Amino acid sequence: MSAALPVPLTVQSSLNNQFFYAQMAIGDKVLTQQPKTGGYWYVIIDRRDLSVVYNEVHSDFDTAPDIGSYNTTDYILAVATLGVGLNRQPQGSLFKFLDLNGAGRQLRRIDQVAVQLNCGSLGTFGYALVGVLGDLNMPGFEGSQITNPNVGPILTVQLKAVDVNGTNYYTPVELSNS
Repeated sequence: MSAALPVPLTVQSSLNNQFFYAQMAIGDKVLTQQPKTGGYWYVIIDRRDLSVVYNEVHSDFDTAPDIGSYNTTDYILAVATLGVGLNRQPQGSLFKFLDLNGAGRQLRRIDQVAVQLNCGSLGTFGYALVGVLGDLNMPGFEGSQITNPNVGPILTVQLKAVDVNGTNYYTPVELSNS
């Protein structure tokens, strides 16, 4: 089986806390969220066929999403925040879940700013993450932004197909310059 061409994946989060809006695009398929309140948007993508198997927004900032049997290396996690205040940065089991599934420096940046510079004074943050699930504690791809403008970071990666015993498994990789 020949490897498929890379598929672009773009994650847009939002800092706006009046109009909650975010998008994710997997190839030519665009997902949009416009909830009534802000929160954390979790999308889980099957690495074999890039189908979306989980697509939910949660308001909890200290509880990991209950994704059941999806927390394996067969799936990709994509996360975007929608108008989340720095007083609701990931904590507890949510911080640990994100950390084990690709989060790193950008997540810690948000936490440090919220704790040291008074979370109420700077307003909201935007955060985007793409990583392979399975609690591997392997680096993923992240973007973050604190205060203005209303559109948060826009994270761009590619999903590269790798043949494993005749089955393509897509893996997030840096956006190519070719």
